[in-house]
Amino acid sequence: MTDRPDSDPDPLDELVAEVLAQAPDVARLGAAQAEAWGSDVLALAIETLGESGPLLAALSAQAPEDEDAALALAAVAAVAVPDVLRDVAVPGDGATAAFGGALGTARCEGAWLLRSGAQLSAAFRFVDAIDERHVLTVDLVPGEDGEMVGEVGVGPGDLLDALEEEDAQIDVDEHVGGPGGLARRVADALASTERPRSSAVVNGHLLAARLRSMLGEDVAVPVAAAEDVPAAPTRDPEDDAYARSVLFQALPGVTESVDAEPIEVAELAELVAPSTLAPLTPAERDAVVILEWADWLGAVIGLVRAGPGTAVDGSVLVDLVNRCPEVTSTIPKADRARIEWAFAVVAETWERLGVTVDGALTERGATMLPAALAHAWRDRLG
Repeated sequence: MTDRPDSDPDPLDELVAEVLAQAPDVARLGAAQAEAWGSDVLALAIETLGESGPLLAALSAQAPEDEDAALALAAVAAVAVPDVLRDVAVPGDGATAAFGGALGTARCEGAWLLRSGAQLSAAFRFVDAIDERHVLTVDLVPGEDGEMVGEVGVGPGDLLDALEEEDAQIDVDEHVGGPGGLARRVADALASTERPRSSAVVNGHLLAARLRSMLGEDVAVPVAAAEDVPAAPTRDPEDDAYARSVLFQALPGVTESVDAEPIEVAELAELVAPSTLAPLTPAERDAVVILEWADWLGAVIGLVRAGPGTAVDGSVLVDLVNRCPEVTSTIPKADRARIEWAFAVVAETWERLGVTVDGALTERGATMLPAALAHAWRDRLG
């Protein structure tokens, strides 16, 4: 038998060892990349230890005699909450020289809103002390009580130039309220976000540090929430039966036997009437909870009647629902943004499965979508 260790490994010791093992590679990064790495390290510390202070203290204790510890601490401290740094000795110019003295010097030089259909993102471009630029993007997701933060990304300084190209299909508009106005909007959305996406947690300390520098006030850092997969919405067999009958009356040629893999039809059907929410992404879970059978009927009937080549985005699909004669209710203006966003999330899956290509309905999609509705609602019949 193998002897059992006297005690389990100390989580802090393991985390410090992991950080120091990565430090030599971090030294080869630019300042913004190093700060993004530091943000990830802080998020991991909070997830592992419940707080980041012990990690910073351990690195600080080793920094005077360990170059790797000094480099790691400099990158982490650049995006750490000021209160956590109060009793931590952060290396001076010697440790930051590897990053050109640019750590913690980024200032915002512009802010934009990015629109792709119903999806909306904030983008900030920063420049640091050595004139290197990077872009921070933050998805703004409609919620019950206002906007929330979705995905958060860090990209190169020329990212916005690429997004403005015609084939990107993204509208890039300079924010009329300037960087400060957009920073306030993002900070408010962040404060309303209870279940942050993984990218928002990983890049959360960087995001909070940038917002603090722009607003001059404390900004809450997103913390990973325990995975909470709610039960799939309860189905009403009578609603499903009625919706299925309306589908067949509106589109007499509908059949569940289409030129597609059954698993693909089943995957589409899971977005309509999920048996479980576990396999879905958090965004897909939110979307399928928002969309009702009348929304699906109006959108799919409208798309099939419009035919292949029809543009598919959240706004178009909401208009189709409101114009569908078989759907007697309409989506009110107060709910439009949320429904558009939900359809936009669903449309990402459609693109992957070939229902749409470059945002337009395909011939294959025109047969797969009604088949998926029929499949979803059939499975719920008693």
